[in-house]
Amino acid sequence: MKPFALAIAAVSALGISHVSYAGGIADPAALQQRLEKLATGKDARIGICALDQAGTSVCVRGDERFSLQSVVKLIAGAATLDAADHGAVNIEDPIIIRSENLSLMKQPLAKIVERNGFFRTNAGDLVRRAIIDSDSAAVDILINRLGGTGKINSFLAGKAISGIRIDRDERHLQTDIVGLQWKQEYVDAKVLQRAIKAVPEVERDTAFDAYQKDPRDTATPRAMTEFLAALMSGKLISTSSTDRLLAIMNETSTFPDRLRAGVGNDWSVAHKTGTSPTWKGVNVATNDVGILTAPDGGKVAISVFVADSRETPTRRATIIASAAQAVTEAYR
Repeated sequence: MKPFALAIAAVSALGISHVSYAGGIADPAALQQRLEKLATGKDARIGICALDQAGTSVCVRGDERFSLQSVVKLIAGAATLDAADHGAVNIEDPIIIRSENLSLMKQPLAKIVERNGFFRTNAGDLVRRAIIDSDSAAVDILINRLGGTGKINSFLAGKAISGIRIDRDERHLQTDIVGLQWKQEYVDAKVLQRAIKAVPEVERDTAFDAYQKDPRDTATPRAMTEFLAALMSGKLISTSSTDRLLAIMNETSTFPDRLRAGVGNDWSVAHKTGTSPTWKGVNVATNDVGILTAPDGGKVAISVFVADSRETPTRRATIIASAAQAVTEAYR
């Protein structure tokens, strides 16, 4: 049992009340010091926020903005399930995916469509693929069926979550980053790669610099963690949709060297990763956000963003894992 509940930042608006839970962050001041030390002396801008069920929150750069990258797929998935809860979307309705419906970059669906000419699925399956496989085609189709990114922002506003904004689908975000404008022909990976190689270096530099400074498609660690806290408290979407989404997040297959690597085998991790391209040694976004469940059933929401970094991929992953380790070791 937690001996006290010192709230560095309370989130009572999310319905997280100060009642007895299995456990929580026992010494937030000590955790704050440890996370600040972790975020110092790295060739990166690091944002971290952790929030337990009693409302105790510890954040480093909690109110700065960080690029979401594929973390957006979790948010779009939640918005889709919320739309289903309210009858706006039937997640079992058939969806036929053909080559013209594909996106770019990471999209395992492309191989299925290429092999068979089409793929028959539904929105429920696409939520799963967007999160577990980080499939860009899946999330772009979901965004389109919702009616655009504005619908996701309306969903967030309706849940009183500010500090997260979704502006572009993957097609437009990823082409903007490399100095291109989206064209339908870029669903062909070979055509896209030729186009990227043809972008003059100075234009790539300009586009990448603009991406680093762009407030679009970003979140603060505090807001992202409040989103996760709303999910884990059952305030974000219906009970059945919450159970469904958490089960999907538990199966996330991408980057097990991040949050998952920082917790013991007796902890479970429901999470979503995000990663930007690297240009001239600089990586804008290496992220992992999720819900850590302790052996006693207590939960802690956590968001870690490693931005504008020249650290190696392994080192960036280690930073995220170390943040998760610090949080779990602060749990009592």
